[in-house]
Parts: sequence; C-alpha cells; structure tokens
Amino acid sequence: MKIPLFVGNSLSLLILSTAIVLAEYGWLTPPPVRIFILIVCWFLVLYFSHCLTHYIVGRLLGVEFDYYFLSSSMLSKANIPLSNIFSTRIFLTLKIRRRATKRKMFIMFLSGPLASMFFPLIVVIIAHGYDRLSSTILALISMANILFTGYFSYKHGCIRKAINSLR
Repeated sequence: MKIPLFVGNSLSLLILSTAIVLAEYGWLTPPPVRIFILIVCWFLVLYFSHCLTHYIVGRLLGVEFDYYFLSSSMLSKANIPLSNIFSTRIFLTLKIRRRATKRKMFIMFLSGPLASMFFPLIVVIIAHGYDRLSSTILALISMANILFTGYFSYKHGCIRKAINSLR
C-alpha cells in the first residue's frame, strides 16, 4: 500500500505532537494510568520519529523519495525473541527515488536509528518535571532501547545500511 509523502509526514507530525502534548498533561492522571500513558507516548515518539527523520534529513541532503509504505522490520532477520513482531508489515518505510552521494546517504540512513534512540528522551524529560518514578522507569527503558537499537540496527538495520552505503 503506497502512502503519499504528505500523508505519511503529516500523520507522523500529528502523532508526535499528540504524544508530546499527552506527556505534558500526564500529571493530570493518577500514577497507575500515568505510567501507561507515558510509555505509550514514549513508543509513539520512538516509532514516528524514525522515518520522519530519514525524510527530513534525506531531503535536506538531496535524497528524493516517492512514497511511504508498510513493511516488515529489518530486525525480522535477527532471530531474537518475539521476532515475529518485527516480521509483521507495520513499519513505515520510505521508497527512495533518487539517491545522493555516499556520505549523504550514510547520514540519511543513520538519522532514523539516532532519532529512535534519542527522541524518546523528550518524554523522559517531560515526565521528570512531575513524576520522578515514571521518568526513572522511562529512562531505564530508554537505556535498554539505545543498547538494543544500537546493536541490532548495526547488525541488521539502518546503521548497517548506512555503513553499506559508504562502499
């Protein structure tokens, strides 16, 4: 299924904005509900920042894209527990029309996993302002995410694509 760039980008921006606003107003909810809402916001930021960052960085560097589509994750090849989740076609992917130089492609490919690793920290910082326990839990999840994404993206994902683009 082809998703027009405008629709994919608009949807990503809308969901990212909504997640940040929900995190900002999380203090209005009772603690058991709050941590659930904050974790959902954290995952939304992780997921929707990835492709949008590829797109923004790619366009700034001269990469042209045709559309978004849903695909399985590169991590489906990783043979890790729950890898069947990664083989489900629920991951936004950009179809590249025109590539840029090797170095520019390296930067574009690297931008997505960096966004997935570090943009969720926005939710941690927001939560820290009103709920130290929730922000600590989110910080621990974030550290695990940085290690997981760094390792598996290097082995099977966008960091591997970035390295391969330099060849």
